[in-house]
Amino acid sequence: MFAIDKYLSELKRLTQVLTTARRVLITAPGAADGDSVGAQLALKMMIEQRFPQAQVFIINDEPVPARYEFMLGIEYLLTPETAKLTPETKFDLGILVDGGIDRAGRLVQYFEKCPVTCFIDHHLISFEYPYTIRIVEPKASATTQLIFELSQTPLFETPLSRGFAQAIFLGLIFDTGFFRHPNTSPEVLELGAKLLRTGFDFTQVGERGLLERTFNSLKLLSTTLAMAETRMAGKIIWAALTQEMIQKHYAVDDDREGIIDQLLLTTGIEVALMFFELPSGQTRLSLRSRSRFDVATFARSLTEHGGGHDRAAGALLDRKIEDAIPLVLKKLDADFAAFLKRLP
Repeated sequence: MFAIDKYLSELKRLTQVLTTARRVLITAPGAADGDSVGAQLALKMMIEQRFPQAQVFIINDEPVPARYEFMLGIEYLLTPETAKLTPETKFDLGILVDGGIDRAGRLVQYFEKCPVTCFIDHHLISFEYPYTIRIVEPKASATTQLIFELSQTPLFETPLSRGFAQAIFLGLIFDTGFFRHPNTSPEVLELGAKLLRTGFDFTQVGERGLLERTFNSLKLLSTTLAMAETRMAGKIIWAALTQEMIQKHYAVDDDREGIIDQLLLTTGIEVALMFFELPSGQTRLSLRSRSRFDVATFARSLTEHGGGHDRAAGALLDRKIEDAIPLVLKKLDADFAAFLKRLP
C-alpha cells in the first residue's frame, strides 16, 4: 500500500487553486479506457462536492466509447466540438489523468494555456512535462484507486455515493483485469468491498464496462487471432490490426479492446504485443507481460511516447505499420534474449 501523506504539499496546493478557480478542465488520453473514464468522473464529483463555485469540464480529444454510456454522469464527457471550444477558451486549472500529455490530442493547446496544471496518474513511465502539480503513485493499481485515496483526505472528505463508487470501481476492475492481474493487492480487494456496500450495480459495470463485445468486434477478434504468430520458441506472440480490417468488419477503434489480453492468455506465452494501424498512418503498440520482462521499459526504449507498467504498456510510433512490425520484433527478440540470459 502507498502512503497518501507524501502528497500532502501537492494536495494543499491543488486545493488552494481550487478555492478560487472558476473553470476547471479535466482531460486524459484521447482513447479513453475504463480507468480513464472512471478517474475523470470521480474527480469531477470530488471537486464539485468540495468546491461548488468551480465549473468542471471533462473534455477529451475523442468521444467516449459506447461501452461506457451506462455510467452515471457520462453525459459530462465532452469533445472539443460538443464543448464548443474556441481558440479563445481558457481555464483556470487543467488536470490531466491516467496518461501523459503527449496523448491528449487537441486538448494539449488548452491544457498548456492553464496558469496551473496538475497531473494525476499511476503509470511508472510516461511523457515528461513540467506540470505545476504532479501526483504520480506507481504502487496504485489504478488511477481511480489513487483518486479515491486523495478524496478521503481531510482536504476533500468526499462522500462515498453510489455514483462515486461506480466510477472508482470501473477503474479498479479495468486495470486489474477483474482482480486477476499481479497488481491486485489486498487493499484493492478491500476497497472493492467497500465500494460494493454502496449498492451500485457492479454486475452491470463489469459486464458492460469490461466484458461485453459487439458482434462486429467478435468478427474482428476472430480475424486478428487467426493471423497471430509466435516467436522465441513460443514465448512471444504478436498480431497486427489494420484499418482495412476495421473497415471490413464495420468495427470501431474501441472494438480492439481486450484482444491483447486474449493473445497473452495463450499457453506458454510470456510477452504479447499488438500493432494497431491508426488513420494518421502512425502505429500504436500494446504490450503485455506474464514474466519479469518489463514491457514499460521496452516501450520507452522505442520512443519517448512509450511507457506504462512493467506488465502492461504501450507506445505511439511515428512509422507505418509495415515498417514498425519488423523493427519492433527485431528489437524485442534481442531484448528478450538478453532478459532470458540474466535469469538465474
